[in-house]
Amino acid sequence: MNQGVEQKLKAWRRDIANRTGVELFRVFSNKVLEDIARLKPMCKEDLLAIKGIREKKFGLYGEDILAIIQECVGGYQSEMPKETTKTDQIYTVSSYLDILNSKLSQTGAVIKGEVSSINLRNGHAYFSIKDKGDGSLLNCFMWANNYEMCGIDLVEGMEIIVHGTPEVYKPYGKLSFRTSVIELVGEGALKQAYDALKMKLEVEGLFAEERKKPIPQFPQKIGLITSRDGAVINDFMSNIGKFGYNVIFVDSRVEGAAAISDLISAVDYFSDKDIDVLVIIRGGGSLESLQAFNNEMLVRKVADLNVPVICGIGHDKDKPLITMVADMGCSTPSIVAATINKSWERASGRIDFCENNIIRTYGEILMDVKYDLRETSSRIKDFYQKIFRKFEQHEQSIKNLFISISFALERNREKLDKMPKTLHYYFKKIVADTFRIIDNYESSLNQSSPERQLKLGYSITMLKGKVVKSVSEIQKGDILESKLGDGKIQSLVQ
Repeated sequence: MNQGVEQKLKAWRRDIANRTGVELFRVFSNKVLEDIARLKPMCKEDLLAIKGIREKKFGLYGEDILAIIQECVGGYQSEMPKETTKTDQIYTVSSYLDILNSKLSQTGAVIKGEVSSINLRNGHAYFSIKDKGDGSLLNCFMWANNYEMCGIDLVEGMEIIVHGTPEVYKPYGKLSFRTSVIELVGEGALKQAYDALKMKLEVEGLFAEERKKPIPQFPQKIGLITSRDGAVINDFMSNIGKFGYNVIFVDSRVEGAAAISDLISAVDYFSDKDIDVLVIIRGGGSLESLQAFNNEMLVRKVADLNVPVICGIGHDKDKPLITMVADMGCSTPSIVAATINKSWERASGRIDFCENNIIRTYGEILMDVKYDLRETSSRIKDFYQKIFRKFEQHEQSIKNLFISISFALERNREKLDKMPKTLHYYFKKIVADTFRIIDNYESSLNQSSPERQLKLGYSITMLKGKVVKSVSEIQKGDILESKLGDGKIQSLVQ
């Protein structure tokens, strides 16, 4: 129910703005209309309690708003003078015309007729349309900005459809139809106007590729113009990826010529907003339903916008002119979303690839290091096992010698007693020989130690953790690490 009230309030606001020649927000902001639709004020006090409405605004628009609420939910009693049968009720001409115009403003209509006369004064359009059946005539008036916005040059005999409300012009007491929108009648007339405007804009170079702005590689702030009531917005939002987009949405009519003012206001809204790209979308349709997107003023607004524009507006045969002037055109809203996602998806895939590559490379390095550690550990183990085996062999030789001595003592005790000095001499010799053998192995071990080679002035040069054995293994620009006896040196190959 709230949405129906809000839509009627917005339609009323558009009509007031068109009739008075002001911007929509100067009548009421979207927030005020949303609050009115939500609260549904039934009297003047309720309406004045809403933020953004004061006595001046109520005096201008209060009766209209309360009448709309009454129409939607009932229960409102107008404060305007009621019709009466009393003969003593007297109005001034001005007050009666005010009452009449207040009632007439609620009888907006869409009328078809043939232009019978046209007079342009200061950009304002004064024209008449007549009924082709019986010749009935209706005088019409259109403000200059609305006439310029419609993008149609009226000529006598042209069949048109006008949107607006009747009004009595008080200084002359003349009834006229205050027109807000003009539409051409028939596919033929629309196609002719489309082709003429297309040729005009093409000659000016508005469709040239060189004037189109590039779409940012990684857009984040997206402006979106479409209708909130259609399936198109759901199609777009369901296909846009989860890449942290900030979508600023402006609701706009997208059907027929009546959508022109909404679309132009929406584009103007984004002219000073901090966005990376503006998206304008709607579904396919006939040339008549898409005529707002072939409006010259709207096309030029899009061409002059300071941010890239992507249009996703479907049509079977002829592209809307707004798509041709946009920086990128797509056939459907879902393709627009896919286009915006593309660079982010590629970047995401690249990140995944790099992540896997880093993990794989790190694993290979670990395997190489693990293999080197095993090889080094095995060589060290074999080296010391040889030493221990030699030591065990000499240890056994000493034990065997002592056993032989013991046997010899038993056999030659008398000789031993007689030869203490000789025994002492041989014993010392055996011990000395044993220590000399051990010293020789120790010296051999020290001679083979890499640490000793380093202390003698030699060094071990490594590149990326591996020992350099040939100059062919290094290149200019490599950083080498040389290990010396008391530290390390890093050097750059030049």
